[in-house]
Amino acid sequence: MNIGKSMIGVFIALVMLASMGIAFAMWSETLRINVTVNTGEVDVKWSEYWHNDTIEKPEVPLDVTTVKIEEERCDDEGDLIKLGVTIDNAYPCYKVGIYGMVDNIGTIPVKLLGATLIYDGKKVPLELCKWVDLDFDGDGNPELNVHLGLSKDGGEDGIQIDPKGYDTYELVIHVKQNAEELKTYAFEVEFVFAQWNEVP
Repeated sequence: MNIGKSMIGVFIALVMLASMGIAFAMWSETLRINVTVNTGEVDVKWSEYWHNDTIEKPEVPLDVTTVKIEEERCDDEGDLIKLGVTIDNAYPCYKVGIYGMVDNIGTIPVKLLGATLIYDGKKVPLELCKWVDLDFDGDGNPELNVHLGLSKDGGEDGIQIDPKGYDTYELVIHVKQNAEELKTYAFEVEFVFAQWNEVP
């Protein structure tokens, strides 16, 4: 009987040893992912610019207004980011279009997030294809109005500007009847471009 108990004890010990051997005999291998994220760049510049002053005038002898566009500021990379427009000898009903080609020189598609008119300490949203009045003296009778549009020139035409693509914007400036003689009216237009997925 003693032998039977011993045999049962040996058998139980062998079963336990075998089960531990199975538990310790598990093989494994670890997989990993090494991730590097390189971000792109949102980068735009004015590449070309012009006006239609001479085209707008019906008769050359009446060509008394001059329009001058100058490069005012470049960023740290040397990209043109600000234009200066001077209109001299303007008069009521005078109208001119200022054209600026925006190049996407970055690596991310961009869209126009918004444009803002800044004058006399005021900031006014400038939407595409809408006239905005500028009332400098606050009497309710605007001296100028402006219109922002897109030029259909084979570029992206307002959808988005892909890398190496462009869009041409037209800013129309109209001198109204309430403009005073020998007066200077100044304003600025600020364009903000953002990556394509952040603009509705």
